[in-house]
Amino acid sequence: MDYAVLRADVLDSRPDLDVGELDKAYEFAKKAHEGQERFSGEDYIMHPVAAAGILLRLNPDLATLQACLMHDVTEDTERTLADIEKAFGAEVAKLVQGAEKLSLVKLKEDDARAEKWKDMFLAMSKDIRIVFIKLADRLHNMQTLEHVPVHKRERIARESLEVHAAIASRLGIYNLKSEIEDLCFMHLYPAEYEELSEKLAKARTRSAECMIFATSQVEQLLMREGVKVKKVNGRMKHLWSLWQKMKRYETDELSDIYDIFAVRVILPEDGDIYSALGVVHNEYIPLQDRFKDYAAVPKPNGYRSLHTTVIGLGGELYEEPTEIQIRTEQMHNEAEIGIASHWGYKLGSKVGKNLNRERHFKLHAALQKVNAILERQPDIEGVVRDWVEDYQRMHPGDRSKVEKLLVEYGMDETDLKNIKKGRSQEQLSLKPNIDQQLAWLRGIAEDEKPQAEAEIDLYPDKIFVLTPSRDVVELPRGATPIDFAYAIHTDVGHKMMHAKVNGRIVPLDYELRNGEIVEVGTRRHARPNRYWLSVAKTSSARSKIKNWFNKQDYEGNVAAGREMLNKQLSVMRKVLLDERLTLLKDYAGKSRNYQEREQLLESIGLGVMTAAQVVRTLFPGETTQSVDRKEVQSLSYTELTERILVTGEDDLPVVLSSCCKPKPPSAVIGYVTRGRSIRVHRQSCRELAGLEGERFVSAHWKES
Repeated sequence: MDYAVLRADVLDSRPDLDVGELDKAYEFAKKAHEGQERFSGEDYIMHPVAAAGILLRLNPDLATLQACLMHDVTEDTERTLADIEKAFGAEVAKLVQGAEKLSLVKLKEDDARAEKWKDMFLAMSKDIRIVFIKLADRLHNMQTLEHVPVHKRERIARESLEVHAAIASRLGIYNLKSEIEDLCFMHLYPAEYEELSEKLAKARTRSAECMIFATSQVEQLLMREGVKVKKVNGRMKHLWSLWQKMKRYETDELSDIYDIFAVRVILPEDGDIYSALGVVHNEYIPLQDRFKDYAAVPKPNGYRSLHTTVIGLGGELYEEPTEIQIRTEQMHNEAEIGIASHWGYKLGSKVGKNLNRERHFKLHAALQKVNAILERQPDIEGVVRDWVEDYQRMHPGDRSKVEKLLVEYGMDETDLKNIKKGRSQEQLSLKPNIDQQLAWLRGIAEDEKPQAEAEIDLYPDKIFVLTPSRDVVELPRGATPIDFAYAIHTDVGHKMMHAKVNGRIVPLDYELRNGEIVEVGTRRHARPNRYWLSVAKTSSARSKIKNWFNKQDYEGNVAAGREMLNKQLSVMRKVLLDERLTLLKDYAGKSRNYQEREQLLESIGLGVMTAAQVVRTLFPGETTQSVDRKEVQSLSYTELTERILVTGEDDLPVVLSSCCKPKPPSAVIGYVTRGRSIRVHRQSCRELAGLEGERFVSAHWKES
């Protein structure tokens, strides 16, 4: 850019500025840099002119533009700050001085990164306009980095990414942030940049077609429903942002990233963003946890907008979810240039010369108290906002009522006086302002951990994931692929072998997140694992898994229940269960068939009820009698066999198994051997698993 183009742009976009004063700054800088060249071979003056052209996007005041044109004069020429102050005044000289100081802050490999960040933020907090100059300066330097010696490029690019792009993000100046990041990407990771550029170029035609279709559909919908719209357009995701997301999802395929573009709805200043949101949600399926209300709760950098992601907008053209951003013109301006859109910056010269800073900070301390009251009492926000922002038009009686109301909720008379005095020098607003933003930045300098973004979570206990066919499945937060599989169908859960999330194999205990696409692989002969019971989060999935095992383990649970009940009966010296479970025929006063008797044993085996409870019900009022262990130990082999009853008979040939050595009161069972004798085992004996089931017979100990 040459100066003639810059001058024409200033006349076109900022007719309120004195272009004659800008001419003087250009001539001063041109003369100071005379004979100097950049690495590209261009006259050096081309750099500050190009930086001023970038700065013009941020609606700068005259002093900021002048300082930008002269920002390298004191560092690279014989001219001094005194020369600049004499020709252009103290304000411009201080801006140039601040820009020169920031030039000294460079991120090197052996630097303590946190300390450099702290220094940078502290320097920024003195005058925000200095930061805007340095961001414009750095963006143009990155645009021409290919002319810089190779050994310097990586350091400059990394510093730009970690410092300048990060600062632009904190201030909400996204149009500069994204450009700086993409240029840093190109120089720091050239192979990855080239590969992703080629992939995006191939996908751009289809993405552009989809974006045009989506914006057209949304615009037609809003117009049809009577919503006033200023503009509906689309924006493609920047390369660095795409690459970061692909790394996060551990994919090399651009097709795995569904939000390559977003639809942006811009309403007139008096437009209702929530009505527009309602129209969109009535037409398309919203992914609820992808909704962010940055209008009600702005990001720390002041960004305001509604974000929602919907399914179904693409029709037959594409199936991927689509992000839609809804904002007013003012919100959009703030989103593009951050706090540079604030009136206090655009009228910087007036503020700088006429502002009583002590009164200014007292005023904004009082306004913060007003905001704190409104957080507790949101029902009075309307009248209080009118009192703060539209005081002159209010009826005197209404003013008095609001002041009494504020005092009632904790304001004191001094705070009210500070607000009244502040009106004489500032336009008041309850919205975030530059000083509040800078206070936030100063807080960052003291605490190196960045603040979390404020978000509204409409469903804090739920997540919404997608099937491969883009059906929405609602699950509790913390749910796993096991929960997802059983939510689709019981058989899908039972036969699950593996799960994929966004095309990648994940473990079955992976915690699903909102918006992920989940796919379950099954196999015909697969079966659940008991471990799943500790992984599944939904009661439905756990219940289905338990039911499967209960059904599969029915016989085992019945056998375990029989053993436990027989053991308890032995302790009380009662007759043990026979083959037909006759003892349980009239359990608890109810006549029970054989299946119901087995179900009682199953309940004992599952731990739903205890053997002791059953015995107390069978023999109410009787106390448990302990078997004399010494007596049992002293019994001979023959005496033990004589105490065995097999199917109620005591004259059958009995052999005590040597593998488990059964003794009273352990529950026992008989097994008919090939030699027609009956070998007696403990019911807990492991050897029973390998024996033929039809050869088992009932056995128990005689009462002594």
